Amino acid sequence: MTAEKQQIQSTKKRKAELQTRDIASNARPKVERSVTKPPVIRSTIASRATSAPTVRSRTSISSSNSRTTALKSTTTKDQTVAPKKRQPWDLRGKINDMEELLERDQSKIGEEENEMQNLQSAVINKESQAIEAIQRVAELEETLKSTAEKQAQEIERLKMNHKAQSQELESMNERNKKRMNSLEEEFRNIQDHKIKAERELEMELREKETLKATISKTSASFAELEAELHVLKKKLERSDGELSEKENAIEKLKEQVATTKHKVYETETKLIEEETTRRRLHNTIQELKGNIRVFCRVRPALSMLFYVSPYKDRLITRLGSEKMQGNLASIRFYGDNGESLELSEEVSSTLGKVFSPESTQQECFDEISQLVQSALDGYNVCIFAYGQTGSGKTYTMEGLSIGNKESAGMIPRATQQIYDVAQKLNDRNWNYSMEGQFMEIYNETVHDLLGDVSEYGKKKHEIRHEKNGNTIVTDMTTVALDSPAKVILMLKKASQNRATGATNMNERSSRSHSVFRLRLSGYNSQTDERCEGVLNLIDLAGSERLSMSGSTGDRLKETQAINKSLSCLGDVIHALVNNREGRHIPYRNSKLTYLLQNSLGGNSKTLMFVNVSPLYEHFNESLCSLRFATKVNSCQIGTAKKMISK
Repeated sequence: MTAEKQQIQSTKKRKAELQTRDIASNARPKVERSVTKPPVIRSTIASRATSAPTVRSRTSISSSNSRTTALKSTTTKDQTVAPKKRQPWDLRGKINDMEELLERDQSKIGEEENEMQNLQSAVINKESQAIEAIQRVAELEETLKSTAEKQAQEIERLKMNHKAQSQELESMNERNKKRMNSLEEEFRNIQDHKIKAERELEMELREKETLKATISKTSASFAELEAELHVLKKKLERSDGELSEKENAIEKLKEQVATTKHKVYETETKLIEEETTRRRLHNTIQELKGNIRVFCRVRPALSMLFYVSPYKDRLITRLGSEKMQGNLASIRFYGDNGESLELSEEVSSTLGKVFSPESTQQECFDEISQLVQSALDGYNVCIFAYGQTGSGKTYTMEGLSIGNKESAGMIPRATQQIYDVAQKLNDRNWNYSMEGQFMEIYNETVHDLLGDVSEYGKKKHEIRHEKNGNTIVTDMTTVALDSPAKVILMLKKASQNRATGATNMNERSSRSHSVFRLRLSGYNSQTDERCEGVLNLIDLAGSERLSMSGSTGDRLKETQAINKSLSCLGDVIHALVNNREGRHIPYRNSKLTYLLQNSLGGNSKTLMFVNVSPLYEHFNESLCSLRFATKVNSCQIGTAKKMISK
């Protein structure tokens, strides 16, 4: 670095000397022009003497210009060669590049110094030529005096030439100054580049020190890693032995898993076959019991009795409990499974099942749960409650209060069973979807109990029977049932919209037939089997005599419509009992029988709950209900068909 600084200082000194000489050379011709005024005769000789140095100076200037051009071309070539871009981590390469760049800069400086020396020698030659010319002029002054007059014009011309040459020299000096300025600027740039290079070198040296420290740390950690690697190799050797043992164990386990999977597949296949067999045997059992069955349920005596006086407009009078009145009928139950009951006047009836007043809702549902299972298996099932007003039909079908599990009726219990069984059948690749409708038949008109209250009675609903056995009611609200809680909400809304009214027989008598339709669609992804079943749960309006109901006005019309529809139901049952080939069945005589057409005949399994009152004063109504139940129990509707598609 010190040698380079010395070279730079020597270059600056040489530049200063050259500038001093240029100033002296520029001053001398001016003095000569101002002092020497030769006569006319000697001017010719002087012009001849000075012509040769002028040619020399032009030659030297052209040679110096050629050398300057060569220097510029060399500098341009050097500048075009750019060092290759190094990677950030290649510090040694960067240092070598900087050293090469420094050497090129030093060579450029040497060439410029040579150029400056050449220029100085040219200036010295010019000075010597000027001195010689002055001496020659002095020698020839005497000779020129004689010819001064003749050569005056020539002198003037020579003066003009001299002036032009002087201007040329001045312009050349200007060019040299500019060249000197450019060289100084280039020198300053080189110096700045050198300072920048020194800074970069210092930074690289710091990075190098940092890398050395990092390398030392890495070396220490590498030694630790080598020791750890040695330990890990030993562990790996032990692990290889354990791994081989485990691989052998895995192979054995794989064989066991394959065997187990095969057994599971065989078990699943067997389960599917057993499920098919179960459905077939279950249906056979139901057919042996009869595709239309009748159960009788005697309601218990109420703790409090309410009576509507005919002399006061709907005045409700509390008379005390039915047991306190002492007007209970004498009813005796007998048979192995409680299949018969006997009234006090020696009237007996034999039905499918008789439930005493002490029977719970769960006991009643246990007897119909097999029919609910048939709906899941793909059959149409209809369960309806029949009986006089106040005999417990609504309690049997819906329960005492919605949400009470102990008093829950057949509708919430049936839907709960369907959800539970459907979840279990998921393991056997059966997936079920369920949707429900709730409607009522009031005065021979079908109403949607799940629709908007403001539109009640405004829409006309039609009953249609399709060729595939499905029954459709138009413009009816359909709710997708994905949880039992939705069924509870449906019952709440339907109970609010259902038509009820007070009569002599019941404070809140159901004045319409309510029908809950649950459509079940099942699909088996393994066997590609599909089945569709419909569960109809119907709460019929109360049957009662006009003389006992005390109905008038609108209530009278309601009672007449109810009795007519129930009478039509009896006609249909009677026609089915005496069914002959080709005989007409009067399903279209009422909306109720037309809606239940596919549930009473042909393709379905039907169960009727006949509800009777334990009161002696209702003996005649109970007797009529039991006679109707006996007639239905003797009805044969043929073999039910399963709704399956593949």
